[in-house]
Amino acid sequence: YNNEFFPIKWDKVVLWSEENGLKIENGYTPYFKKRKINMFVNHWDVCLDSTSCVRVLNKRNISVHFCIDNDGTIYQILDTNHAAWHASSRKVNHRAIGIEIANAYYPKYQSWYEKKGFGERPLMEGAVVHGKELKPFTWFYPVQIQALQALWKAIHEGIGIPLECPLDENGNNLTTTSRKVKAGSFKGFINHFHVTKGKIDCAGLDIKKLLNEIK
Repeated sequence: YNNEFFPIKWDKVVLWSEENGLKIENGYTPYFKKRKINMFVNHWDVCLDSTSCVRVLNKRNISVHFCIDNDGTIYQILDTNHAAWHASSRKVNHRAIGIEIANAYYPKYQSWYEKKGFGERPLMEGAVVHGKELKPFTWFYPVQIQALQALWKAIHEGIGIPLECPLDENGNNLTTTSRKVKAGSFKGFINHFHVTKGKIDCAGLDIKKLLNEIK
């Protein structure tokens, strides 16, 4: 963060400057003074792996700060001090950190994961977003969720983003857009769909439960 290192309790982390690292080449706004960050945005990449995800990001001239691959490897691909272009909102982008979690989404790709030795992906069933239930889709491997929690905790401790998420009036995970998120005033961990009704990632991710496990 702003050329400074902070610790993470995870044994598979690769920086863009390291051998086998992945790097964002363009499609972000550089900051030369320390950026104020108050949100962390979760995305799934609809790609087979993080290497292909970064290739697509660079081709489309967009960006995130982190990727989590199928084996739980966390790739940092951009300094978190820079504003990545990922959240469908300039206001959110300039206040947020973004991550792409490897997940092709469509069950037809299960054979690829099995062929590559990752094993069959879990299926997410009954996920609701923007008032609609989605058809079953491939879900994250348990090791990816563990890596995500390790990164959330490191970001919380190193940058200060609160371990909070958008909730509805009953105190459950909010499954649609948030006015405070859209305004850029929310502080915590969110999904892409909290920013815009045009997105569904990461429907089904129980942020509240996962945050409570690391508090």
